[in-house]
Amino acid sequence: MPADSSVFFTIAVAMVSFFAGTIVTVHMNMECVGNANGLHSGVGGDHVHHFMDTKVEMLAQKRVRELQNAMPPPPHPNCEEKDQNEATNAAKATAASQPRVLKFPDSTKNYASGMVRTPKTDFFERLDLGVPMDLPKEYDSEVLVLYNRQQAIPKHYNDPSLLDGAKADAGDNDTTDSSQPSSQIPSMGTEDALKNCEIVNVVLANHDRRQNICTAIVPQYESFHIQKWMRIGYGGKPLDKKQDLRLVSRGMGNNGREQFLPPAKKDHQESWQMLSQYYKHFEAATDVLKPLVQKVATKHKTVTIMVSNFGQSELLANFVCSAKSRNMDLSSVLVFATDLETKELAESLGLTAFYDKWNFEAIPSEAANRYGDRLFTLMMMAKVMCVHMVSSLGYNILFQDVDMVWYKNPIPFFEEKGKLQGFDMMFQDDGGHSGRYLPYSANSGFYYVRNNPRTVHFFSALLNSVDLVLKTDSHQQALIAVMNEHVSLFGLKVKVFSRDTDEFPGGWHYHQKTGKYVRRMLSGTADPYIFHMSWTMNKDNKLLFLQQLGEWYVKDECVHKKPSELDFVVEDSSSPFADECCAAEPIIECHYRDKPSKIPCYDSPPIDKNGKSWWLPNNKLY
Repeated sequence: MPADSSVFFTIAVAMVSFFAGTIVTVHMNMECVGNANGLHSGVGGDHVHHFMDTKVEMLAQKRVRELQNAMPPPPHPNCEEKDQNEATNAAKATAASQPRVLKFPDSTKNYASGMVRTPKTDFFERLDLGVPMDLPKEYDSEVLVLYNRQQAIPKHYNDPSLLDGAKADAGDNDTTDSSQPSSQIPSMGTEDALKNCEIVNVVLANHDRRQNICTAIVPQYESFHIQKWMRIGYGGKPLDKKQDLRLVSRGMGNNGREQFLPPAKKDHQESWQMLSQYYKHFEAATDVLKPLVQKVATKHKTVTIMVSNFGQSELLANFVCSAKSRNMDLSSVLVFATDLETKELAESLGLTAFYDKWNFEAIPSEAANRYGDRLFTLMMMAKVMCVHMVSSLGYNILFQDVDMVWYKNPIPFFEEKGKLQGFDMMFQDDGGHSGRYLPYSANSGFYYVRNNPRTVHFFSALLNSVDLVLKTDSHQQALIAVMNEHVSLFGLKVKVFSRDTDEFPGGWHYHQKTGKYVRRMLSGTADPYIFHMSWTMNKDNKLLFLQQLGEWYVKDECVHKKPSELDFVVEDSSSPFADECCAAEPIIECHYRDKPSKIPCYDSPPIDKNGKSWWLPNNKLY
């Protein structure tokens, strides 16, 4: 044996002996420690011992590899054989070190043959899902795309460079090979990820890490609805891990409360009476309505619809006065007045108004005391009826509540050709992404609708869901529930403008603890089209909030007044109330220090318990 080979053989034997001794010694120490703690006995002891065996062996093998890699190769007597062996070993080493993409078993190949990751923001840019995107964070920044067969998988799926390399250093306790990727799922841009997809089914998944949520994909007769199963008892009992899984509605909460109870018998009976009255007089009502709609519609056939009773008259007046201060054209507005006093006021403000004597006569003229009370619900029914009538006449609709301020006319935004032309319905984001309004969180107080067969049928279905409106005391909840089904069944295209964009802010932004958006708006760095004072308990608070926000334009002597109660000086005016009662500049008043305001309100009381000043010290917004 040549001298060099003898040296190499001796070193190799010594290395093996050294590490064998190390393993034995560690084993003995582990046994002593295990026995001292009562672990090395029975099944538990075997488990711990096996775990330590594995870990020690991995450490030893890792160190052997490191020493082997550092040693010079032994001399070879035959150069040609040496070169062949080196080439073979290099090829084997390269293959062994090559990262491997996650492999799916044959048992799933008909519905799951591969998977990639793609950035969430890129996915939303490529496919506008219509829902307001939750801003991605560290642990929910990617979308998983599952492929049903090999032909759908992207061309470069097996490229190792698409796998992320492990970046973390676990120190001396690291038993992983740092050259291996942190994930076996390839990552690529959305365009490449979807290039071979002929159909893409999108599942919007809960990304709340506070719960143990599992998603099962079942190869079965296809469904476009998701079943929800929970470990929860009956009779309003909360989530209990000891319970068996059972099918529940999507509105079932962890506390055992159901958000979507079916309408009761009294709801059915009341809805039948309302619908009977409505359909009986539908033709007569639309005969009166039709020329009014034709009068106000834009050249692209858009009608701006508002519904009001006299209890909300000052909010209606403020909308007109604020628009007048900005020289805005309100000729497209049609007010559905639920009483004659409001019809008179709307016309005195220079607006076109319609009073449906057949259907609105039973609605009281006072304002609702709070969100969801009976008068509030009746007004919601009027909102359902009015859009159904205008839709049936073949017009596009911009529907808005009266607690609204325009900074810019929003109609051109929706009518102009562009990406938005592909959507049937577009909504302001309600802001509160709760289970009641998932997945769209659409605010039913500001939305635009293109007239087409899908939207006409949608409003017909919504009207016939009167019992659901009565049951939930909310036409918003009913609207979104019906809309979800029409998106799936008829391909209704819906878009909700995210609360994180500038265009359409509302009460959610006003009541933000940080006040981030309103601070930007007051400083002039945000450029909204409208402001909607939603998320507010009643009309009185809406008025106060608008006053201190610097968006109130109705003179005190005209608040909640009928035109007949005022002595107008202006003669031959088409809008005497607006001429006499609208202020040219906003009427700003402080009411609550802990709510957003145009000016500092340090000396005002808080509306919330222990409420701190919304303005920062020294008259600073930021």
